[in-house]
Amino acid sequence: MKFDELLDNYPTPFFVIEPIYNGANEMYDFRYEFLNEAFARFLGKSKHELLHNTFVDVFGNNAEKDWLEFFDRVVKNKSFIAETRFSTVISRTIVIESFCIKPNLCASFIRDYFSTNIVESASKVNTDVLKKAYYDYMTNFYNENYLNEHRDLFVNSKNIGLVFLDIIDLKKTNDEDGHRAGDRLIMKFTNFLRNNFSGNDFFRLGGDEFLVVVMGLDEKAFDILCEDTKEELERKKLASIGYSFFESITSIKESIDEVRLKMEIHKKEMKKENAK
Repeated sequence: MKFDELLDNYPTPFFVIEPIYNGANEMYDFRYEFLNEAFARFLGKSKHELLHNTFVDVFGNNAEKDWLEFFDRVVKNKSFIAETRFSTVISRTIVIESFCIKPNLCASFIRDYFSTNIVESASKVNTDVLKKAYYDYMTNFYNENYLNEHRDLFVNSKNIGLVFLDIIDLKKTNDEDGHRAGDRLIMKFTNFLRNNFSGNDFFRLGGDEFLVVVMGLDEKAFDILCEDTKEELERKKLASIGYSFFESITSIKESIDEVRLKMEIHKKEMKKENAK
């Protein structure tokens, strides 16, 4: 696999820009020279809309001029810069890590603030302790402790999709085939989630219950993604699903309860269909 193909399949948003300067050596725009699928999804755009087009071409009057200042510092200082910034274009806080790969090219990774929030605490508390407190040991997904202690990250976010899933017959598999078979089923399911919702945040809320937090998509794209996932889950008889898109969230508990209820309805529908 070529390096650009590897990056294209990488779950973290990544892109490379070429700065555009005027005669006074002031950056007034930049061009997207490379980007992966995760970055395109993150912005809610297609790769075709972005690649080889300029920042202003893509976002027009909505283009945030302070991004020009940020990339100008990276290019002129030839340094690595990581900053937490709020983007009005996508209405969310991100962590961006940028560095020069050539004198006229700047590469960047985008880490969702929701995903990287834990890093800020790691310098204060033993990392192993944090990992045990906030991560599920088997799947390496966030656990319910992390969800409960970081509710404000949801409340401060806009245009967020929640997906609640329940693995079908996990208890039956454990009882009849043993816990190793149950563990294999869990890992099969988590790999499915990573493939279908790459670049998003995953939570294991219980033995067979999972939550996916989807950002960077508009409602239409989110619904299409979830409908496709639902059809695949039904075909594989792997899990039931419930999902909703929220322009804003005032209570994460109520929002999760909403998608959990939809999942329960789908679970009953699948049991009825499978009983035929």
